[in-house]
Amino acid sequence: MERKGQDPLLSSLLDMIPDPFIVISEDGTYLEVIGAAERTLYDEPALLKGQNIYDFMEKEFAQFFMDQVRFVLSNKQLHSFEYQLETNTVQGIPKNGPGGKQWFEARLYPLQEPIQGKRAVIALIINITERKSFQSQLHKLSYQDPLTKVANRRYFFEQLEDRLKKCKNTERHMSVIIMDVDHFKRINDQYGHLAGDHMLKMLAQLATEHFTSDELIARFGGDEFVILLCSALNETVEKAESFRLAVKSQRIKFDNYELTMTVSIGISELTTLDNDGTNIITRADKALYRAKQQGRNRVQWG
Repeated sequence: MERKGQDPLLSSLLDMIPDPFIVISEDGTYLEVIGAAERTLYDEPALLKGQNIYDFMEKEFAQFFMDQVRFVLSNKQLHSFEYQLETNTVQGIPKNGPGGKQWFEARLYPLQEPIQGKRAVIALIINITERKSFQSQLHKLSYQDPLTKVANRRYFFEQLEDRLKKCKNTERHMSVIIMDVDHFKRINDQYGHLAGDHMLKMLAQLATEHFTSDELIARFGGDEFVILLCSALNETVEKAESFRLAVKSQRIKFDNYELTMTVSIGISELTTLDNDGTNIITRADKALYRAKQQGRNRVQWG
């Protein structure tokens, strides 16, 4: 793999490749390192040539990576995988790249002939941190209500079925709260839809502050919100009543107005007869309807 006597143009082109190509032997030695010229994506790995991965990488990561190398050598085919690496833990190279935790995709392919008497693979390493960040943002947007920043209806129903199964398997309690803003249309009509949007954002913020991170809050649609709790009915009623009073006491400033709002709340608890989330949602919705019938600004359950 020596590059002595190599054509200067070819040598220059190899050094300018933005992503690193690494020839790794079956014992973990870096037999050759080419490229990695893009400093915004990579530290400079050239000094790793001739060193063993177990000497400059943390043991757990080195073992993980070499398991992939041995898999490629055994199966004699291309193998791709993704991994996250804290680049500051890599020993023996200048820290002149992006630094911190970075995501990479590795594409490993077995070489046909031994190098220096050892079986080896060639690995193309690609920094995919930006791609991962973009995918994470897309995932978040697909499950988040854009106005209130809490979960949306789609995410709630996915979580409902999953948590319902877990609760039934572990015999844990589960309850659902459904609530909406009393006379919300009147707020929109009197102060405008921007005021209505502001009220919904404030309600979501209050709910996020009042309930724990394990209690899933979602916007169900319009001015209606739903909360999924791993608690028994009596505890859920207490939490709901406390939240109702907290909402009622708020003074919400919008433009030159100081607004107030109240909420009606319906609650239902998971039973042994509930095989999916439909029944518990239906019962909570009916309880909400009774709360509105009985004068609003109250908690009902059933």
